[in-house]
Amino acid sequence: MNLTNLSKPRQLSAEVADQLEREIRDGNIGVGDKLPTEQQLTQAFGVSRNVVREAIARLKSEGFVETRQGVGAFVVAAGRQQGFKINAEELVNLTKLRKLLELRLELEVAAAGMAARRRSRAQLAQLAEAVAELERAAVGHHSQLQGELSFSRALADASGNEYFDNFIMFLAGHVFEAIGRVKAGQARFARDALIIVAERREILDAIASGDPDLAKRATWRHILNTAERLGLRGLQGWERTRMSALGETYAPLCLPPDKRPRAVNFTVPEGACDCHMHVFGPGRRYPLTAHRSYTPAPASLVDYRKTMAALGVSRAVVVQPSVYGTDNRMVLEVLSKGGGDVRGVVVIDPDTPDAELQAMHELGVRGVRINLLFKSGVEVSDVRKLAARIAPLGWHLQMLIDVSEFSDLYQSLGSLPVELVIDHMGHMPTHFGVSAPGFQELLALARDGKAWIKLSGAERISAEGYPYADVAPFARAIVAAAPERVLWASDWPHTGLERDMPNDGDLLNLLHDWVPEPALLRRILVDNPQRLYDFPPLTPSVYTKE
Repeated sequence: MNLTNLSKPRQLSAEVADQLEREIRDGNIGVGDKLPTEQQLTQAFGVSRNVVREAIARLKSEGFVETRQGVGAFVVAAGRQQGFKINAEELVNLTKLRKLLELRLELEVAAAGMAARRRSRAQLAQLAEAVAELERAAVGHHSQLQGELSFSRALADASGNEYFDNFIMFLAGHVFEAIGRVKAGQARFARDALIIVAERREILDAIASGDPDLAKRATWRHILNTAERLGLRGLQGWERTRMSALGETYAPLCLPPDKRPRAVNFTVPEGACDCHMHVFGPGRRYPLTAHRSYTPAPASLVDYRKTMAALGVSRAVVVQPSVYGTDNRMVLEVLSKGGGDVRGVVVIDPDTPDAELQAMHELGVRGVRINLLFKSGVEVSDVRKLAARIAPLGWHLQMLIDVSEFSDLYQSLGSLPVELVIDHMGHMPTHFGVSAPGFQELLALARDGKAWIKLSGAERISAEGYPYADVAPFARAIVAAAPERVLWASDWPHTGLERDMPNDGDLLNLLHDWVPEPALLRRILVDNPQRLYDFPPLTPSVYTKE
């Protein structure tokens, strides 16, 4: 056989597999022949046993070899079978990499649960050594990819299922090879090096404790965080706590809002409206639902008024957050204090009594929210029932959805009997691009007068930091499609964020960057909200003394 020593620092397993595949295709290793042993291959190629094992896993997945316990790997075909294959070159495309991470999410989470039940002391030691390898790399400011691969290998081995073991080894090799190519993500991985160690240690501790559910949840969160470090937001949906067991709350504490808004660099028109904000009251008076996705930091009406007064924004729309479920008392209290310059959006059950709805209307409620991304107690099946319920009041339906997840957005939502408002520009990861079918259907809904769209939440969908340059094409496309149906919102106090809290002055300035024309700015900030939310002619500011 003609095997050559390898010198490249990356993609070693792929090179080993390629050389062995050529030997098989050329007939130098025939069907039925046993491959050289791991020790022989490590010496021939000058690589580690782990690299050889991963290469064999690749060949096995592609139908070239089979492994026999305690005996070795044998050639079963010279390329005639069609095995599961991954084209490594395709993974420079973030959409392809996203799909591979979705596959990894399901497999590695399941393997973690198995490992918690089946691991041996020796396998726990391998996992611990992989964590130590990650920590050494973090402290030395080196790449952690090899340590990550070592942990995934050890986890697969601890699953006690050779099919998981082989396939996860094969999959992990492709995943980490692709991650190493995403240059934009390397700074985030370097920044989070010690956090990655802590995430992997959490998985190790859960496996060591023998708790399958805890191990699965910890693995779930780590892989979601890995995707976000690559700029791949909303992997398999935006609900980060879906792995939480029933009756258990995993609701991380959010950052508080920035109380020092930077100066606005344009003239904000009188009557400007923030079309989406939340207020959180004292926990004893306004208890949070146990089944929630986050725990908000304190965010009072007083703090909000100070922030918006500094920006020159005098009208507001207070929106019921998911953490209160259908308990709308906080929203209704804000409306009672805000007067004519505040409107509200609530969350209700379809069977809410007419008298209760009418009382809400008189206080200033003008819409009902359906949150399909995070735990709110409202389901997609409620859309048409709620729309029919609120139509007599002239209210609108406000939806928080990821438009990339809907293949028939226009058909599903284009015939509702009420106005439709879409939060946060459709809450779609920016790497899909403005040509994504879901986003194009969103534009069509607005263009045809069937939906309003909020320019908000840039920090939620961006794969970059401020000024969120990757969001600008989406915002400008929305404005170009239907300027008469565009709204602006701060999304104060920016719930659910555990890092990188945006500054509200920066966010308002961002709107000016996207829409520099004064007349169009006035339409988005003043005229459109007045029309949708039924604001009266301009009156004294919302910031009156309580």
